[in-house]
Amino acid sequence: MSIVVVGLNHKTSPISLLERLAIPDERHAKALAELMHCDHVTEGAILSTCNRVEVYASVTKFHPGAQALRNFLSDFCHVAPEDFSDHLYTYFDEGAVSHLFRVAAGVDSLIVGESEILGQVRRAIAFAEDEESVGRNLRRAFSQALAVGKRARTETEIARNPVSISSAAVELARRTFAEKSLEDKKVVIVGAGKMGRLAVQSLQAAGATGTTVVNRSEDRAQSLADTYGVETRTFGDLQDVIAEADIVICSTTATGSVLDYTTARAAMERRNRPDALIIVDIAVPRDVEPSVGEIDNLVLRDIEDLRALVDNNMGGRLGEISKVEDIIGAELERFTRWERALEIAPAIARLVDRSEAMRSSELERFRSQLGELTPEQSEAIDQMTRRIVNKILHSPLSKSREIASSTQGHVYLEALYELFELDDD
Repeated sequence: MSIVVVGLNHKTSPISLLERLAIPDERHAKALAELMHCDHVTEGAILSTCNRVEVYASVTKFHPGAQALRNFLSDFCHVAPEDFSDHLYTYFDEGAVSHLFRVAAGVDSLIVGESEILGQVRRAIAFAEDEESVGRNLRRAFSQALAVGKRARTETEIARNPVSISSAAVELARRTFAEKSLEDKKVVIVGAGKMGRLAVQSLQAAGATGTTVVNRSEDRAQSLADTYGVETRTFGDLQDVIAEADIVICSTTATGSVLDYTTARAAMERRNRPDALIIVDIAVPRDVEPSVGEIDNLVLRDIEDLRALVDNNMGGRLGEISKVEDIIGAELERFTRWERALEIAPAIARLVDRSEAMRSSELERFRSQLGELTPEQSEAIDQMTRRIVNKILHSPLSKSREIASSTQGHVYLEALYELFELDDD
């Protein structure tokens, strides 16, 4: 059994492709159900964020399994394989687990050390558990990945002065105005989920006081209002609030655009403010139609525009990556030892079963030559032959368990199968 991951992220794919392959929460259960019907797939989990779409699976065969995952992405997201094949990466076994560990640790993120990814990894495995699509292999890999993420953030400075996509969006908007404070700016947050909440926190840290949250769910928007003292409005008021805004940050989980060209154009025609309207879209799929950026006196930014800003603000954080990589290496070795121990267990069980079958068969064959035996004598002979077999096997079995965790464990495992003819066929 092998672990495989097939995916694409901010490093390999443009935002326009990521949004076409994104799998929102409301479709997660259906996606996992279809994934588990793929050939060669025995376990599955999906990690879909604003920066990546990755499918993890335990498969019975390497290459057919990986191809099944690629086919799944194409079929489920209705995207032709040739549209995304050049952007995909595929990792097997240790490479797949190492990649998962790096993702959870935050070193593979657009913003190195960002905090959201650990929760997203936790949610991905929780979804899979709810749909019963994971077993021993992926459960262990994700559990250990979460441990790696925690260690990285507590044992290194990778998350020093934590930065998020939301806070980077606020910083991008602030720099567009070339001002240190947003105190006199009217800001609209579209979406009251975690990204929206983080944006509100970052805005208040930047001095913004006139913040309005627009959200479909009144309860979630009211929760933000109660906590941070912001104003709330409904989606029906979107055009009105945009007409009065200086900055709009969009971060919903909608599957389609929430701000189209017509609405934005109408808002701009009503707007009576000298500065350009800054819209930062950090949602995947995008909340704002790209054509909105063509409207006069409106500046549209998205996640791709955050990359240069992020690269310039990593500073000492990048120096911590080597420390995180050491943690990943140690945890990967621990995972590998666990895997090797699992691999040796069936071989040991098969050797014990075969030895016992041979002992019983030989004892039965010679029983007629032993004459009449009392029950006590028969039991003594049975115990004696059993002990002889156990003593003969003791050293090979102990050594097998010991070498299973070594780097050459697979070589010894193959030798064990060959020497004792343990293959099923």
